[in-house]
Amino acid sequence: MNERRIDERRRRDEAGLIAIDEHTTLPCIVYDISASGVRLTLPETAMVPDTFILHSACIEGIEVCRVVWRGDETIGATFNRAPV
Repeated sequence: MNERRIDERRRRDEAGLIAIDEHTTLPCIVYDISASGVRLTLPETAMVPDTFILHSACIEGIEVCRVVWRGDETIGATFNRAPV
């Protein structure tokens, strides 16, 4: 299988929170992270919308993320950053 990642990912295994809306968050594990995206694990990915907010100690502040692929317990997402 060919590597399709833009940036090298670093293994993290740190706790995170996915904000679904202003009242609902889901706990997750930031499995790995790169400058352009993240892989998250959680018990149920179906509740995570295509665009969500991620907060974790391994990132500075919060990140708006967009789901690129989704499995039963894993999500691959890119950071939805504005161009500089």
